[in-house]
Amino acid sequence: MVKHSGGKVGKAGKTLASKNSSKSAKSKAGKTLKSHQDKKH
Repeated sequence: MVKHSGGKVGKAGKTLASKNSSKSAKSKAGKTLKSHQDKKH
């Protein structure tokens, strides 16, 4: 998958990749990425 950088999706990706993100933040980021993927890819 193409690595996104910048914007909302890029931020969500960084949140997921980061080891010290909270669980709720990760879940939110996952939803952001998933919905983006469904729409754009």
